[in-house]
Amino acid sequence: MNKVIKKVLDNGLTILVRPVKNIPKVSIQLWYNVGSKDERSNEKGIAHLIEHMIFKGTDKMSESDLDGITSKLSGYCNAFTSYDYTGYLFDFPSQHWYEALPILSDCMRNCTFKEELLNSELKAVIQELKMYKDQYDSALMEKMLAAIFKGHPYQHPIIGYKQDLWNLNRENLVNFYKRHYIPNNATLIITGDVDAEDVFKRAEENFGKIEADKNYKKEEFLLECDLSGTETRIFRDVKQSTGLVAFVIPGATGKENYNYATDVLAHILAGGQNSRLYKRLVNKEKLVTDVDAFSYDLFEHDVFFIHFAPIHGSTRKNSLNHDRSSLSESEQREDKSKDDKIIEIIKEEIDKLKEGISEDELQNASRNIESTYLNTLEDTQKQAYLIGKFYLSTGDENYIFNYLNHEKGVIQKKIKKLSENFLRPSLMHVGKVLPMAENDRKIWEDLQKESDLIDNKILSRKERQSEIEEHKIASTIKIEKPKDFSFPKYETIKLDNGLEVLFYENKNIPKISLILELKAKYYYDDPALMGIGNFVSEMLLEGTKNYSAEELADQLDSLGINIKTSPGFIAMDFLSQDLEKAIAILNDILTNSTFKPDSIEKIRAKIKSEIDNYWDSPSDFSDQLIRNQIYAGHPYSKSLLGSLDTINKITREDLIKYYEKYISPKDAKLAIVGDFSDKNIQEIIKNSLGNWSAKPQIDEIIFPSLIESNFKNEIFKIDRDQVVLSFAGRSINRINPDYDKLLIFDQVFGGGNLGSMSSRLFKIRERSGLFYTINGSVISRVNLQPGMSVVKTIVSLDRLAEAEKLIENEIKIASENITDSEFRQAKDAIINSRIDNFATNKQIANTFLFLNKYNLDKDYFDSRISSIENISKDETLKSAQKVLNSPMFKLKVGRL
Repeated sequence: MNKVIKKVLDNGLTILVRPVKNIPKVSIQLWYNVGSKDERSNEKGIAHLIEHMIFKGTDKMSESDLDGITSKLSGYCNAFTSYDYTGYLFDFPSQHWYEALPILSDCMRNCTFKEELLNSELKAVIQELKMYKDQYDSALMEKMLAAIFKGHPYQHPIIGYKQDLWNLNRENLVNFYKRHYIPNNATLIITGDVDAEDVFKRAEENFGKIEADKNYKKEEFLLECDLSGTETRIFRDVKQSTGLVAFVIPGATGKENYNYATDVLAHILAGGQNSRLYKRLVNKEKLVTDVDAFSYDLFEHDVFFIHFAPIHGSTRKNSLNHDRSSLSESEQREDKSKDDKIIEIIKEEIDKLKEGISEDELQNASRNIESTYLNTLEDTQKQAYLIGKFYLSTGDENYIFNYLNHEKGVIQKKIKKLSENFLRPSLMHVGKVLPMAENDRKIWEDLQKESDLIDNKILSRKERQSEIEEHKIASTIKIEKPKDFSFPKYETIKLDNGLEVLFYENKNIPKISLILELKAKYYYDDPALMGIGNFVSEMLLEGTKNYSAEELADQLDSLGINIKTSPGFIAMDFLSQDLEKAIAILNDILTNSTFKPDSIEKIRAKIKSEIDNYWDSPSDFSDQLIRNQIYAGHPYSKSLLGSLDTINKITREDLIKYYEKYISPKDAKLAIVGDFSDKNIQEIIKNSLGNWSAKPQIDEIIFPSLIESNFKNEIFKIDRDQVVLSFAGRSINRINPDYDKLLIFDQVFGGGNLGSMSSRLFKIRERSGLFYTINGSVISRVNLQPGMSVVKTIVSLDRLAEAEKLIENEIKIASENITDSEFRQAKDAIINSRIDNFATNKQIANTFLFLNKYNLDKDYFDSRISSIENISKDETLKSAQKVLNSPMFKLKVGRL
């Protein structure tokens, strides 16, 4: 039976409907079969720019209506541009789903593209372009594609080039839009709590009268293939190098489809600890700390990437202060020699594929792909996305629902063909992100300054004078009552060893998710051994008394078990049929881990690489710098990863001591949700985890009172195109009576639960185009201990002062007043988003742990409406003023 129901209107609009009744939520996506590859000379980036401008008003709607309607209806909207397609999506509670249709139909032909609005949005897109330049792995892939696809449109970045973007005007946008945004080049995909016939009827009413362009024809592109490879190197202010190798393979629109075979190949080569390259490069040769493989999912010609994190110079060193000095010449030569060896080994392992893959490898890969596929069936937005992508590339609306139906012999032949014809050494492309030499640093800085000057010169001519337009139709939209939903309630058992188990059977898919929460988290670490909790959590998968590290990896791989460990948490998901085996493996790692010396050194190198990576990412490490001040002298200031210095100090004895003390069932909670297949879950858990012996009582950690605010503005220098700008102060804890009041304010201030683009902070972006993204919350990291109020954005150096001024002013005035409509929409967003906590097995498990942690009633979400409705606007503002009027400090990370 087909999972997707299809209808084509007379004007050529294709409608695909996939009813899913798990929760009362609907994802509505309109896909256009046009992307950046369809752009002409001198207009590179126009497809992506139009994606932004579609939200900026039509003949009927003002620029604020689309965001206003979405916010009013407790929805979420976004858009995406690829080389091959462009899409627009809305996620709405099911009582409001149909309101997306008149918006999408209006945007198909009636967008205004006002020149003044184009000016501010163009500035935001330039900031987005700069942001991507600072994401070095992505930037490397983009440069590799430019080298690989010379003469083909895939050589050009989706976001375009600054010189093209600067020169685009309204007429350019209208011409591209009118040419491609037509019903016979569009597909409407709707998944969720809907009836197909109702969808078809409403789609006809909203889209049926839009005329098709019967002369529309897609341009075809030729890639001139050659027996050649390329090498791309970029030099940046980094400590952790990155390597990529790539091969061009057939795309989804080709004569023969390799999608599933490519997924199998990626898993066998580099899909986790049981993969060929992991065993060779990580375990045996100790040349890299991690390796993975993936395809880029281009339609016409795809690219198969293998990514690796080499163990280079800085990974071998100690560092207490994140020194960014360059490596010596001898270290650089040693690193190059290692890179060459890594690439040779990759070639060797690919060459072995010509001999074929084993039955076990194919079965393991298939099991893992099936497990990932089942996760998709829990997520309506992801389903809609995959239905759209594969329909445009293959013409089969049920492609993803038949994805697992492949004959073993056919897949083996396709993998052999891929390795023989496409994954050849002569066709290999290599890319590297490498630390810049010290004598190159000034040259790089001069290039950035010159770029800033040119940007400022050009963009200063593109000013927006007008205020944001008021709503035209948002006020006319009617809000409907949320649909009834039976919120899941967990059952509880407590084992003799102190473990409390929260369980709930959910038969939506034949999978189970569990989350084990231990009492000891990262903040229990001894300051002298900071990072030890994370170190131990990584070691849990490195072998037990019953399994060596490779045997454990093979066992997990053969069962398709996905397991993630972190300080204080273990999360697993697995097929329902493997319940007993999964619980037995969990019990084994909790009770029998061995901490073998060679595995310890492997994990030590991996963590050191992760530390280098962390301190190469300003958006990430700025959070640690903020916590250093907010939680000075408090356990929350500790770094989860630790430092290179503390990780080097940790011994095997330290790890075992921590394991024996803190990996304990005492005060631990296990939430398990899924299809138990009518098995006695209580007996299964008692018979296995009941044998997990209780360790000595874990002492309560002493949380000192936070010291009096003595914040100082801080600058952290690192050479990046943009500056990460943050404002931070202290907030309340989760059990404070003001929490719900601040939750309401958070929706207005920073977008809250639904990431609303109608938030006060996002409106700064809309008016000015100063930055692409901005996030803010007055209840960040709120827990049993006080949280933080944080605002963070990424902005170019030439716009930094302006951004600081506008954000500071918004923080100052935000809590002075909230409009009645803002207040109402904030409450509705919180009420309607309750169902999101129950969309997947994993989310349900997390929700149960949350309820248990704060001693909240099982009917907490049932009674949530009345508790939110009883809060007044004055109460909300007073609570926000207490937080935002308290001391804050400014953190700037970048080229300062």
